[in-house]
Amino acid sequence: MINGHPTEDELRNRILHHFEWRNSSDAVALIWRGYLAGLSEWGLIEQDFYQRLCSILPEVGYKEIHELFLDEPISSERAEELDDYVENLIKEILIRKIKNFEYL
Repeated sequence: MINGHPTEDELRNRILHHFEWRNSSDAVALIWRGYLAGLSEWGLIEQDFYQRLCSILPEVGYKEIHELFLDEPISSERAEELDDYVENLIKEILIRKIKNFEYL
């Protein structure tokens, strides 16, 4: 991480506070995805840092953020692949939450 830039914990806390204020809205998720994409694009945060922070955001705008990084529209085949990926990711998250709940 470059000195003088926000840390991962600082950004995570800002994201979580913003979601508390706005009830986890899609607009907030999209704003943060764009902000994090900009930080990543300019090399101000590392890729794994970016991925970890994006993982706490709702799964909205994933096709658009993919296009942003590619600087071109995605194909219909790629859009379907992304839909499948996100659907499976959401299922995995739900399964983990259910398993964690069972242990309580």
